[in-house]
Amino acid sequence: MLHLIKKDLMIHNLSWLIYFGMLLFFIIFDKDPMFIIAFMSAIVIMYVFYFDEQTNGHKLWNALPFTRHEIVSARYSSLLVVILIIMIAVMISSLLFNKAWDSVFWQEVFGSFITIIITSAICFPTFYYFAQRSIMFMLFVLYIVFVFAAVHGIYFIGIYLFNSLNGPVEWFYGASILGVLLIYLLSWRLSIRIYRAKEIV
Repeated sequence: MLHLIKKDLMIHNLSWLIYFGMLLFFIIFDKDPMFIIAFMSAIVIMYVFYFDEQTNGHKLWNALPFTRHEIVSARYSSLLVVILIIMIAVMISSLLFNKAWDSVFWQEVFGSFITIIITSAICFPTFYYFAQRSIMFMLFVLYIVFVFAAVHGIYFIGIYLFNSLNGPVEWFYGASILGVLLIYLLSWRLSIRIYRAKEIV
């Protein structure tokens, strides 16, 4: 499975330079870290799905000694790696430009993680169900739009919750992250079941 995760990262090749260029552009123009991390993670992982669709990657990976469980698990693991890479890049870039991290910055980092995990948990099973169909490109576009909308939705929900929250904020962060990770694991299992039952043509 490690080879599949490496493949998901390496197929971008020089595109990583474009991604980090976009990231710096957003930071220079003072875009919210939550938007940057969620939006960039969605673009990177969407390209991996799109690459497999365009090159009939499903046939290749199923012809090699990989189980369908490993193929799906690698994609879900790849997203976590991508989020981590982009988070670190945003944190370093923000420190270089702003010289410090404030509490709002950390709230937005946590918010971005929650956003991309929950949107991907909803969308990934749909991608596997409709794989090898002509509507896949439209689903990818809708995924990006969904992430964009979720960023704003979670941002305003977060403002409301923090204004009305009486207890320690750490408990809220912990419960939120555990909740979305549980949903992500359930989505992971669902995608494995869908892909196992799917006929690859």
